[in-house]
Amino acid sequence: PDTMVSVSCAVFAARAVPRAPSASRSPTRLAAARDGDASASSSSSSAVPSPPPRRDYASLFARGAEGGCPPLFLAPMEGLGDRRLRRALARSTGGFDEACREFTRVPGALSQGAKPEKLLRGIALNGYAADELLLLGEDFSAEERNLLAAQLMGSNPDLIEQCAKFLATEGNAPRVDLNCGCPANVVTGKGAGSSLLRDPEAVYDCVAAVSRGVAGTGCAVSLKLRSGYDDRGLLKENLLAAQAGGAQFVTLHPRTRREGYTGNARWEDIAFAVDLLDVPVVGNGDVTSPAKAFELVERTNCAGVMIGRGAVQDPLIFRRIKAAFAERRRDLSGEESEKSENFAKAETERDGAFLFGDHDENEPAAITRFLRAFAAEAFAGEALPGTRVRASKRLSASDLEKFKLGKLKQVCKYLFAANPGLTPYLAEVLTADADAGADAEATLARIERLVEAHWRPPEDVLVDAFSMRAGYERGMRDGGKAVQSTFVTAKSRTEEE
Repeated sequence: PDTMVSVSCAVFAARAVPRAPSASRSPTRLAAARDGDASASSSSSSAVPSPPPRRDYASLFARGAEGGCPPLFLAPMEGLGDRRLRRALARSTGGFDEACREFTRVPGALSQGAKPEKLLRGIALNGYAADELLLLGEDFSAEERNLLAAQLMGSNPDLIEQCAKFLATEGNAPRVDLNCGCPANVVTGKGAGSSLLRDPEAVYDCVAAVSRGVAGTGCAVSLKLRSGYDDRGLLKENLLAAQAGGAQFVTLHPRTRREGYTGNARWEDIAFAVDLLDVPVVGNGDVTSPAKAFELVERTNCAGVMIGRGAVQDPLIFRRIKAAFAERRRDLSGEESEKSENFAKAETERDGAFLFGDHDENEPAAITRFLRAFAAEAFAGEALPGTRVRASKRLSASDLEKFKLGKLKQVCKYLFAANPGLTPYLAEVLTADADAGADAEATLARIERLVEAHWRPPEDVLVDAFSMRAGYERGMRDGGKAVQSTFVTAKSRTEEE
């Protein structure tokens, strides 16, 4: 088995740096497929000049390499980081350089008699709008008004290729990302998401399919993955497979599928990926403050930072990080850096004041602005979220109220649990019940008053609502005690070592 792993890694490495075919190379299906892809790509590229990229990711990553703030990505999060959250953050606090739509599921097979082109076009483009954030106009600065990236999740390379093509040609996507990180059983049970990590050949095949689908459009290809499925045994092979398949950068969440969102992310896996690959690596996992962002970049040398849960816990986090990096750049003036924590403390200990461009705004007011923007997105419309439905399928007034309350609770699970001044009130918010007369607008007003009175700079806390959903449901009747088990304080890795 060890010999087979070594051979496979060597084959992926050989593909990562193009070279003439050799008779000594492994005659596996993977090697043959890769040689065929390389030949097709070579012949097509010589006949048709490549169009300019829709997004200049090289310049974006160069910003961090030149001493500025590395690019900050808002993570795609199914059920949490959807259109409502993206637009609310953009309208209120902003700060991220790019957002990516939550994954689009590509079926494993088409039913007999289906019209492939029509069906796959509908799947790929349903709910995706590359200009989703551009339409916000003046609410988003010119620097931050960028196209929305797309993400596909599936295991059938042929269907993935066709969906990627629709996104690149008709959807005008600047980037198509392949999801190899989702740990949900409903996803992995169908061979998609993080289950691909059990087979590096499958990772290669699916990334190469995206590359073929977007070829000649100026659309970039990327991959988001975890460190492994049950363990980290195939991390090296999976990383090399992604690069060999044509990923122009990869994002690594250094937990396995089995680990879910528990414990601390193993940033050493990100450092390993940076050393291994020739393409940029974006680090993801446990970034909840400027101090953590500094620490991640310094410990791993990653080219960018992706933030998911941390952006819901603290909607100001992207602004904080950019301000802290700018301050560090001014303070350094060519001198050796101080410890990361000092910069973050200086930035966050400003009596709750926070700088937004040309005007000052205290933090409670900024958070309230985010909440109102989120509510405006979540409360709009009467259809089921994310779907186009007939009038007969619209939500009843009662169900709509439950939906609105549910969206508020979803955000507050993170926002309150990470804030020491608000944590004692989390149970109150989560027990608001539409059947008992609770009203979404009144609940929002109560949340705003709590934020105004009790908001403090957030702690480094990892909120694991994904793994502890049952705890919320059970714990609300005991005064919220079980809620405390849904998050853990993120200790400094320096202290741990």
